[in-house]
Amino acid sequence: MSDANVLAAPLAPPPPHNGQVHGKDHDGTYLRNWNPLMLAEDLPEGKIVGVNFLGTRVIVYRGADGKPVVQSAYCPHVGADLSEGCLVDGAVRCAYHHWRFGPSGDCVEIPGEELIPSAVRIHPYPAAERWGLIWAFNGKEATFGLPEFPNLSEDEVYYKAHHRGLRPLEGWISSSNLVDFQHLKTVHNIPDPNPVSVDFGDDVVVVRQESNVRIADTQLFGCTWLAAHLQLAGGIERLFMAGSSQVAPGWSDAYFVVAMRKSQADEMGKEAADAELEKRVDYILKLYAEDEPILMSLRFRGFQKSTLIRGDKYFGQFLQYVEKYPRSAPFDV
Repeated sequence: MSDANVLAAPLAPPPPHNGQVHGKDHDGTYLRNWNPLMLAEDLPEGKIVGVNFLGTRVIVYRGADGKPVVQSAYCPHVGADLSEGCLVDGAVRCAYHHWRFGPSGDCVEIPGEELIPSAVRIHPYPAAERWGLIWAFNGKEATFGLPEFPNLSEDEVYYKAHHRGLRPLEGWISSSNLVDFQHLKTVHNIPDPNPVSVDFGDDVVVVRQESNVRIADTQLFGCTWLAAHLQLAGGIERLFMAGSSQVAPGWSDAYFVVAMRKSQADEMGKEAADAELEKRVDYILKLYAEDEPILMSLRFRGFQKSTLIRGDKYFGQFLQYVEKYPRSAPFDV
């Protein structure tokens, strides 16, 4: 269990040379995509959790059906943080004046008042539970589905989710590694990483790589969440996901998922399968260790500022893709 993603204190500004595109002011909007807010195991029934998200704050709890609910965290009355309140008959009760709000966001009770103005409400975000994580979509409606593993359905996969932690870095900057093929070779020692195809879809970037030692199908959802299916020499298969939520300008909260085929896990037995997944955690931690010293000291130049060469074709296209990607502002700002 981890509560490291429950951020009570305001965030400090990121260091001066990393986090966002250098020289570009944040405009208060964020990528319109799915964001992992916390590990599902850290959200028991009856508990309200406060999480910093989109430069503001949300509350997360389970509704009567057990499904996650994500709502803006500040009471519209005088602004109390609703994560300091409690659940009463399935509604969030503010600790300050005991106003109550249902899963739809509507106010269902104001003590001593019979008439409740319709404007008194908090704002719900599209929410879901999948891959051992609680997700929220930045927008009134989800415009695309939750991440998938390439080539496999969820019922074919045995997986474990992990929390990497808060980082002074926009999540899409680290995700740009997917199409930075020179970086994959020089830093991560991936042989012949150049792709046979790269498709920039409306919401998902799809990459196919083929070499004598490695075939990789990778998808990047909403610019910040990567799902990979690797087939290595000798019949070895690797499955993982990694990405982050948009916490605030220059800040992200990173999570990852390691996985194997469920048929393989069933054959090995749970103890051996869990031990194998721990080995795969080590590989993901190795990638983080190789990247983070670079990323956390990076003065990211962005589109039309970076000096790109012919080998940066897809990296440059990704920078343009992020510039044009749909964005939304949080509801309560």
